[in-house]
Amino acid sequence: MASFLCLALPGGGSSASDQKDIQIITWRGMTPAEQGFLSRLSELGIKAKFHHFDAGRSETNLAGFFRANRSELEKRDLIYTFGTTATNTVLNFGAGNVPVVFNIVSDPIGNNITLSMHMPTRGATGVKQSLSAEVILQLLEQVFPYETIAVLFDPREPNSTIEADKVTNVADVLEKQTLRARFIPDVEDAELHVELMRSQLEAADVVYVTSASSFVQKAYLLKQILPPNIVSVTASPALVDHGVSLAFGEAYWQRGEAAAELAAEILLDRKSPSEIPINEIKANESILFIGKTSPVADRLDLSAFPDRVKYR
Repeated sequence: MASFLCLALPGGGSSASDQKDIQIITWRGMTPAEQGFLSRLSELGIKAKFHHFDAGRSETNLAGFFRANRSELEKRDLIYTFGTTATNTVLNFGAGNVPVVFNIVSDPIGNNITLSMHMPTRGATGVKQSLSAEVILQLLEQVFPYETIAVLFDPREPNSTIEADKVTNVADVLEKQTLRARFIPDVEDAELHVELMRSQLEAADVVYVTSASSFVQKAYLLKQILPPNIVSVTASPALVDHGVSLAFGEAYWQRGEAAAELAAEILLDRKSPSEIPINEIKANESILFIGKTSPVADRLDLSAFPDRVKYR
C-alpha cells in the first residue's frame, strides 16, 4: 500500500508556486538514507511535498503501484528510489520525462541502470552505495591479511549475485582462494541450514557478506551464520549493525545527503540527469566501520585509518 508524506520543507521564502512534488520509492521502508535526503533538501532551501510508497521488497507491489498511479507519477518533479531492484523497476516502467535520482545502488553499470558513470543514461543519476570490490579487498588486506575468503550471497537477488561474482573475480586476480556460499534466508526452512552454513564459512580466513536486502530483513539469521571468531566484511555499513565485523564506505545518512545535492541540481539548476555524474565514494575518504561488540575487533590493524574509524 502507498503511504504519503505530505511534508512541506521550508523553502527559504519560496512562494507556493515553487513547491516541488517529489515521489519517494523505498524497497524496505524508510532508512537513514531517506532521512539524510530529506534533511539535506531542507538545508538547501527546497520547498517540497513528498509522496512515499514502500514496495515491501516486492517487485509485484511496485509494478502494481506504477500501473495504478502512472498518470500521477508523470506529474512529479522528481522520483527518488532506494536500492537496485526498485530503481530498475521504476526505469523499466518509466514515468514520462520525470528525472530519477537513485540511492544505495552498489553497481549502477553492472545492474543495467546506466551505461556511464560520468554521463548517466535512462533519465537517471544517483549515488553509488559502496566502493568497488577491488578497493574493498585491497583495504581489507591492510586491516587483516588473509588467504581464503568466503563470499556469502543470496542467489535470488541479482545485485547480490553480481557483487559475489565481482568479489570472486577480484579475489582470483589477487591470488586468494574463494568459497562461494549461497544462502536464501527467506525460505521456510532457512534455520535448518544455519549450522551447515556456519561450518562452511569457518573454513575461510574472512567472510565477505554481499549487500542483500534479505540479509538485513533476516538479520537474526545472519548473526547466527557468521562465525564470531572469523573476520567478516561488507560493502554496506548497515550490515555492521547486524553482526558483520567491518565495512568500508560511508553511512546511509551521508549517502542520502549526497543524493539530495544531485536532486538540487535538477530541481534548482534545471540540469538533466545525464549532465550530473553519479556520486561515488572516494577510497581515501572512506570510513572504516567496526562492530563495537565484534569479538575480532582487537585483531584488526587500524594504522591505515588513523582518523577514519567509526564504531557502531
